[in-house]
Amino acid sequence: MAARKTIRILDPLVAQQVAAGEVVERPASVVKELIENSLDAHASRIEVEIEDGGTSRILVRDDGEGMSEEDARLSVLRHATSKIRSVEDLEAVSTLGFRGEALPSIASVCRFELTTSDGASRSGTRVCVEGGSEAEVSAASHPRGTTVIVERLFYNVPARRAFLRGIRSERATIMDVVTHLAICNPQVAFRLSEGGREHLSLPAAKDLLERLAQIHGVARARAFREVSYESGAFRIKGYAALPSVHTSSRNASQTVSVNGRWVRSENLNRGLDDAYRATVPAGRYPPVALLIEVDPKRVDVNVHPAKQIVRFSDERAAREAVTAAVRLAIEWRPHPTVRPPEVPSSPALQHPLTFQARREETTPRRAWPLRVAEERRSYPEADLRELQREASRAARAAEESGSPPEEVPERGALPSLEEARVIGQLARCYILLEDPSGLWVVDQHVAHERAILDRLAGPDGPPQVQDLLVPEVVELSPSEAEHAADSLEELALYGFRAEPFGPHSVRVSSAPSILAGREVAGALFEALTVIGGDDPGPRREERILATIACHSAVRMGDGLSQKEMENLIREWLTSRLPATCPHGRSICFLIGTREIARKLDRH
Repeated sequence: MAARKTIRILDPLVAQQVAAGEVVERPASVVKELIENSLDAHASRIEVEIEDGGTSRILVRDDGEGMSEEDARLSVLRHATSKIRSVEDLEAVSTLGFRGEALPSIASVCRFELTTSDGASRSGTRVCVEGGSEAEVSAASHPRGTTVIVERLFYNVPARRAFLRGIRSERATIMDVVTHLAICNPQVAFRLSEGGREHLSLPAAKDLLERLAQIHGVARARAFREVSYESGAFRIKGYAALPSVHTSSRNASQTVSVNGRWVRSENLNRGLDDAYRATVPAGRYPPVALLIEVDPKRVDVNVHPAKQIVRFSDERAAREAVTAAVRLAIEWRPHPTVRPPEVPSSPALQHPLTFQARREETTPRRAWPLRVAEERRSYPEADLRELQREASRAARAAEESGSPPEEVPERGALPSLEEARVIGQLARCYILLEDPSGLWVVDQHVAHERAILDRLAGPDGPPQVQDLLVPEVVELSPSEAEHAADSLEELALYGFRAEPFGPHSVRVSSAPSILAGREVAGALFEALTVIGGDDPGPRREERILATIACHSAVRMGDGLSQKEMENLIREWLTSRLPATCPHGRSICFLIGTREIARKLDRH
């Protein structure tokens, strides 16, 4: 019989290490807590130095207010804080590191050293803690501000250290954390380096847009639209990218702060998704930087020990405010005197996979913002939704009226290649086909995308490479540039020959020939995202080829000649998987002849 277990008070050191597990999950958690302390100290410059992705050493240095000897001594004790005095203070938190848990929790799982000076004393103070042991305090020389060094993180908690990821992954997570905090605090200069190599260097910016340009590059910053919105208890400012710019990672591209605190919130994420609904493919996330202000009494920041999850007193109102703010910024409203530009039809070519390059030559090139406006005019989302509703009503009506099965095809049914006839193009977005069963509406972009992917994934292998007449310089964020430098060989396998060009960009000298006349930078961005994911080899190759196909295909809004439409339909219907696009979306739907007759009172 097993011995009866009795309840005992946990050893203080063990309890402290348990608490540390709530606050400190990985090196990036340490960096976040220390930077937030620096921001609370009104630092104007914050430097972060790491070794081995932060697993061996982390240094965070700031020029903030610093601490006196007494404050430095108390800072590593549990529940010590300069920011909370009463229960009422918890209801209106306005600082970042108020919990009084971070420094002692960090110090309990590493070798910890804090050196600080408030500028008022003749010398500074150094506090050393070894794995949660009693602090050693001594005088030290230090300018006004604070430097914290964390070494051998989790050396005394082997089980937690075993869960750390590889150096590259931990470094990337730290870069994301510093980037998000830099976006939330554009007036502060940030620097991140490792082993003498500078990964991030952001001078103080005059405003948020300048900070976004520092991080995302000037080209992508042009796609941002200002957000300025107020409703009820919420004031929202910031920038949101147009739907034409998007990535596959929400964590890396979307930054949301609440009362100055960078947070992660599923509710607010849903609000962003609602704002971009029907404008970007599923699983794609346009870059966003939102600064939300709300009465501190209406938001609880103490839901999670790491203070990244927040809860609002009215979650629905918060979500709707985010949706309305972003949608108002990205919506394009045509001026009544503006007429849609004419898109000249290009000559009929022999092969649909090459006509986009020549059409680009015959269409006058315009400045990018105008191009975006043109695409929005030629891509009527309301028409798309109406066509989808029409198809749904047609299917229900046909089923109720006892129509034969061929007039109500199941998902994945396709028009007959032998009997289908191209009868035109709707809104320069959809190709209309006629066959004995009725009218087929085909999404020209995804149909072409499927045809191209079938060719790329066929026996001919990877796409052919074409040298660019003028090499294209692609601006990247710091983390993207770091990732690109490590991925040049794999990118070359798919036709992208590139080399580092400055600290935050690459120069592309050649690209898949199928991208001629299209956006090489966008395809490169997406390929990098896939390479940085966790997909196994075959799946990764499939996604990269799908990315190239997507950026090579005709766009919604491209005018096509009769011959081009016929070639595109033939290529699509003879591909291996013509029912859905590479991202799983439907390519076409049928409005049956019986439904058309019923609509015209001929039933």
